[in-house]
Amino acid sequence: MMEKDSNRSVRRVSLALGFAFAIAISLPIVFPRPARAFSESPVGAGSPTEAPPLPPGGMSVVPGEKAAQPAPAATPRPRIQKKKTTARRKEVSAEKFEVEPISGRLKIKQDAYIFTRPSKWSPHIIRAHAGKYVVVTGTTRYYLQVRLKNGKTGYIAQSAVDLVRPTDKYFKLTHNAPVLDKPNRWGKKRAEVHRGFYVHVIGVAPNYMQIKMKNGLVGFITVTALE
Repeated sequence: MMEKDSNRSVRRVSLALGFAFAIAISLPIVFPRPARAFSESPVGAGSPTEAPPLPPGGMSVVPGEKAAQPAPAATPRPRIQKKKTTARRKEVSAEKFEVEPISGRLKIKQDAYIFTRPSKWSPHIIRAHAGKYVVVTGTTRYYLQVRLKNGKTGYIAQSAVDLVRPTDKYFKLTHNAPVLDKPNRWGKKRAEVHRGFYVHVIGVAPNYMQIKMKNGLVGFITVTALE
């Protein structure tokens, strides 16, 4: 009886040892070794070297491939300020325009504004209507200076007024005079007439006479050049 018990004990110990041995052998297969934190040298000799740090952004590098370059930071474009495109306006001030004194009472031939300055971009005072008359006190290159009923001074475009009154007369010249394309001193010189000769006057403007020469040229001379 004692021998049977001892045989059973030995058999149990042997089974336990065999089972433990089988478990020990199967451990590397069930639980694989963790990946090395160090890279081995190419020839397998020497001490392991530490793997290079990951590039910024946490990107991994696969051996044998080029390292992925991080995308370049977007450079903000310089903000170009666009110039405002506005109509070119000539600001006319009292110091920048000259007035040639003239006098007369002229008829308005079309509705037009009377401005505070000789410029269409200046504020207008009133709207003048066709058929009315204005008292002219001076002229600029393109505008007539007028005196209003309330005593204010304004400017109206020459094209809105009957500037030349037709006539048909002959006058003898007392002075040499240039023939201008407009009845003001800013007119371009187109010819010249000489004293002692007669000229055919076809129109009258404030301080100027409109003449027609023998060659058909029409222009203006000052009244001071006539008898």
